[in-house]
Amino acid sequence: MVGYLHFVGHGHRVRVTAHNILGLAVWEARLPGSPESMLARRRMAKGLDELEEVGCRRLLAPCPLVPYYPIVHTRRLWQAVAAPLVLAELRQRGLEPCRSVVAVRGERMSRSYLRTCQALAREVKALSLSLLRQEAFCWNLQQELGVPLVEGGAAATLSFLPGHWRPGFFPLGDDDPSIDGWHLELPGLSLPDGCPPLPTLAALLDAGRLPVGEVLCVAENGTCREAENAI
Repeated sequence: MVGYLHFVGHGHRVRVTAHNILGLAVWEARLPGSPESMLARRRMAKGLDELEEVGCRRLLAPCPLVPYYPIVHTRRLWQAVAAPLVLAELRQRGLEPCRSVVAVRGERMSRSYLRTCQALAREVKALSLSLLRQEAFCWNLQQELGVPLVEGGAAATLSFLPGHWRPGFFPLGDDDPSIDGWHLELPGLSLPDGCPPLPTLAALLDAGRLPVGEVLCVAENGTCREAENAI
């Protein structure tokens, strides 16, 4: 089970409330006051204790009081929507995927790396592949995908390595990738107050309860595309 701390600004005691989100039990520790109040640390500690009592072992967002407390990470979620994310990026920039080259970088031929390449092979003009290990697999992959492999000239890059975001470059290798200009939504999903949306989607994916193909990659200007090629 997962949970989160939520300062509600009212009330006199800490209490926990259970929510059912697509069949996943999510526990909310409702804390009176605000994070800036003198009693905030005591209330956070009490909230963590009560979450543990109901069986919660991971938080949806880090707790500043106990930064090492296990949290839900979003790397697997971002990698699951890597293909539709980069396709949406191309269209956002007015580029046709069928005329564009996409670079895919990684350390090894992971499952998410392979499935992303398979999804993109149906959509793009060519792929530019790079692996820190097992480079020979790139050429074997070309035969399987039936798509040209090129060097350089990529309009956008997916990296399964840690890194820093920049326009057209999506680093998906950190525990919690920071992808500026984009966020993920699941249409029809209603979350309780204070529940962090992105980690909640990641927790649903971890629990096998997220319909990944329905997730939308939404740009800051509102442009979106269904993650129909998601892993």
